[in-house]
Amino acid sequence: MSETKADSVTIHIDKMLVALSSAPLRPSIFRVSDQLRSINQEAYDPQIIAIGPLHRGKHHLHNMEQHKVRFLKQLLQRRNESSVERYVIEMRDSVDEARKCYAKAIQLEQDEFVEMLLLDGCFVIEFLRKFQDRKFCDEDDMIFQYGHIESHLLHDLVVFENQLPFFIVERLFNMTKTDSRDINYLMWPLLPNGIFQMPNLAEIPKAPHLLGIVHDIYCSSFAEILSRIDCGKDTKNVANIGSAVELQEAGITFKKSETISLFHIEFKNKTMSIPVWEISDATESLFRNLIAYEYYLTGSHQKYVTDYVFFMHCLIHSPKDAKLLRRSGIISNFLGGDEMVYRVINQLGKNILISEKFSYSNIYHIVNHHCGCKRNRWMAKLRRKYFNSPWAFMSVLAAIAMLLLVVSQTTFAVLSYSKLLPETFHVFNYVMNISLTRFVAGDDLKTGSKF
Repeated sequence: MSETKADSVTIHIDKMLVALSSAPLRPSIFRVSDQLRSINQEAYDPQIIAIGPLHRGKHHLHNMEQHKVRFLKQLLQRRNESSVERYVIEMRDSVDEARKCYAKAIQLEQDEFVEMLLLDGCFVIEFLRKFQDRKFCDEDDMIFQYGHIESHLLHDLVVFENQLPFFIVERLFNMTKTDSRDINYLMWPLLPNGIFQMPNLAEIPKAPHLLGIVHDIYCSSFAEILSRIDCGKDTKNVANIGSAVELQEAGITFKKSETISLFHIEFKNKTMSIPVWEISDATESLFRNLIAYEYYLTGSHQKYVTDYVFFMHCLIHSPKDAKLLRRSGIISNFLGGDEMVYRVINQLGKNILISEKFSYSNIYHIVNHHCGCKRNRWMAKLRRKYFNSPWAFMSVLAAIAMLLLVVSQTTFAVLSYSKLLPETFHVFNYVMNISLTRFVAGDDLKTGSKF
């Protein structure tokens, strides 16, 4: 009896070993981990359309399915084609390769999977094509009659779980293009969202899907800058820095940087230069999905977005920190109060893993060294308390002047008592008394203030 059970287990395991592919899987589209999703689940969900299999069939996304069919029909009519046969053949040939791009096994039959690839891929192409060239739009096209629908679609196309393998989109684009332009021009509607400045790129980078392309474009200029400098020490050697208010108390000032890369932060001559970060309703979702993309990158990839968010998370510990950076021109707030900015950045910084070689470790090291010097803190406190306004500065000068007068009187009193300079003392004492009386009365201050 026991041998029979052992034999059945052996057979079952042997079958699993044979079925397991010898080639290692390198998926690029994942379900977001519970650790990330627990902070804000809605940020990882599409709002109005399902692209790919992970959100397929959800009730609130069903209305857009008819638009996928309508876009495909318009595409065929524009190309004078009456059948989708050649596209279906191409998608069938791509099924195995496409399935391997998903980390989770897709529970769709072969025909359903092919249909999804074709409808979703053509919709992505047609939407981006029509967005840039309205001559392809019908007059009664509901999608382009309402700006909020366009906005929701642009959002959904860069949701991490809402992706098609990019090679599918590229193959369908090459089968449907009518001019010499390549697929690069289709990507630009996904980029100018007000949060990043547009980089000057001749062509788009290679990436596994649309979100990956958006990520690589946004990070390209910073990656080039970072490649020319030493990234710094390993993460385990990075000590945290204080908040913006704490750094200001240590004598560090903040100013807006004009660099094109959002992530390029510099610290020179006790000044931290940071590019403007626009905080709006779209910020949290976009950054969460970019961080999720970096979360699943393999190898020694630098996590530029994650490192940047961690840096800003360290700077902004309270609404006061957000206010300081806003007044410095670094935070551009479209949410409302500083409390809202603090909450967004505080939430973004939770449960994230920075790069093995933190992008800002050198800045952290220099800033911590500066703040560790007691002299710097003492001088910063002196400047903040006594030299932060003309009146405070004049008060300090008045106090010093009075102290010098008292010391002078005392010195000459001692000399007079010892009969070394009796006559000189009497004259000087008379002059000092008159000057001190007038000074205390405020006659020497043009402002009329009384001390």
